[in-house]
Amino acid sequence: MMFRRTFALALAALAALATLAACGGGTDRTKAQLRLVNASSGYTSLDLRVDDQLRQSAVAYGETDGYVEVDPGKTASTLARAGAGTALLSFTPGLSAKKYYTVLAYGAQGALKQVLLDDNNGEPDSNRSLLRVLNAATDAGPLDIYLTGANDSLADSVAVQAGVAADALSGYLTVASGSYRLRVTAASNKDDLRLDVNGLALASKQVATLVVSPGVGGVLLKSLLVTQQGGISAQAATQARLRVVAGLADAGLVSLRVGDNALLSNITVPAVTQYVLVSAGVQTLVVTVNGSAQPASSQALVAGGDHTLLVYGPAATPLLSLLTDDNSLASDRTRARIRLVNAVAGLAGAASLSVDFSPVGDTVAVGQASNYSTLASTTTARLTATAEGVVTPLFSAVNQTFLAASNYTVFLTGSTTAPVGIVRKDR
Repeated sequence: MMFRRTFALALAALAALATLAACGGGTDRTKAQLRLVNASSGYTSLDLRVDDQLRQSAVAYGETDGYVEVDPGKTASTLARAGAGTALLSFTPGLSAKKYYTVLAYGAQGALKQVLLDDNNGEPDSNRSLLRVLNAATDAGPLDIYLTGANDSLADSVAVQAGVAADALSGYLTVASGSYRLRVTAASNKDDLRLDVNGLALASKQVATLVVSPGVGGVLLKSLLVTQQGGISAQAATQARLRVVAGLADAGLVSLRVGDNALLSNITVPAVTQYVLVSAGVQTLVVTVNGSAQPASSQALVAGGDHTLLVYGPAATPLLSLLTDDNSLASDRTRARIRLVNAVAGLAGAASLSVDFSPVGDTVAVGQASNYSTLASTTTARLTATAEGVVTPLFSAVNQTFLAASNYTVFLTGSTTAPVGIVRKDR
C-alpha cells in the first residue's frame, strides 16, 4: 500500500510539473526562444507577430521585450509598425527546439530588413570576448572596424574587422576583454571617419554582435552592442558634419569658428566647402566676413546629423541660416535625390527648380531648402531655376549629370542682379 501511494504521488507531481510548464510556469523544452531587437533607423517602434500572434509589442530602437517561447514548426512571422495591422516585412525563420534566437530588424523607412542571429555560441575563455559585426548601414558600403585605446592614433591602428560589406554579418573574432575606443571608417579610408565613441565595454566570456546603422544624416553611424542571451547597449554618435556655403552678394572672404576651434579660414565667395566633423550639441558659431567678426550664434548640431551653414546677403550685413541635410540615398538605387537651396540676396519671391521642365523644388524662400525629390539618372539634364515675379531664369544649365544612388543640391547664391548657381554632388 505504501509503494502504491508513493507511486501515485510521484505521478501526480510529474503531471503538475507538465501542466506548469504548459502554462508558462517553466521552460517548455519543445519550444525555441525568440526575441526581437529593433536596430532600424526608419522605424522607431515595431511589433513582431509569430503564427498570427502578437509576441513582441512596441519594441523601440535599441530595445527588446526579452525571449518568448515559439513553436519551431510554426514560425511564419511579420514585422509591423507598433499598433499597425499592415505587415512591413514577412519571413519564416528556421528555429530549433531548446535554442535561443534574435530577430534583428534594421533598415530605413520603406526598406525594412531582418536577420536571424543564432544566440547559442559557446563562451570564450576567461578575460576574452567574442565579437562579430553586422553592417546594417546599407548606404554606407563596406566598413572597417577599429578597437583601440582611448588615445591611440587611428593612423597607426589596424582594423579588427576590415571591409565588412553592407547587409553582411562577419564571423566572430576573439578579443581581450576590456574597454575600447570604437571607430568605424569607410573601407580602406581612415580619413572617412563615420563613428568615434569611447568606452565600448566587452566583458569576460561575453558573446556579442556589434550592429552598425546610419545616423540621422545618413552618413555618420551609430551602433548597438547586442549580447547573446543578454542585454543591449547603445553607442550613439558624438559628432556631426558641417559645411559652409559662402554665397554673399559681394566678393569677399568668409571664415568660421566653432566654439574654440577655427574650422574654416578665408573661403573665397562663392564656394561650397566639404563637410567636416564637429562636436555635436549646442555650439557657438562665429562667422567672419572680410575680417569683420559677426555676432556669435548658438546653434544645435544634431549628433549623427549633416548641416549646411548659409552665409549670404550683402557682405556688410551678412545673414546666416543653418540647414539640416538628409544624405540618405533614395530607396530606389537607380534614382538620384535632388533639392534646391535659395540664398539669393534681395530676392522678394520664392525660388523654384525644374529638371527637364519637371518641378523638383517649388516655392523655396530665401535662406531655406526645398524637400528632396528623386529623378532618374541621366547625363543630359537641363536645369532651370526661376523666381516669382522675375522673368529671366536665375540659373540654367544643360547636359548635367545626375548619377544613380547619389544626392545633389543646387545652391542659388549671389544677388538678384548677379545670381550664381552651384550644383554640388553631396554624396
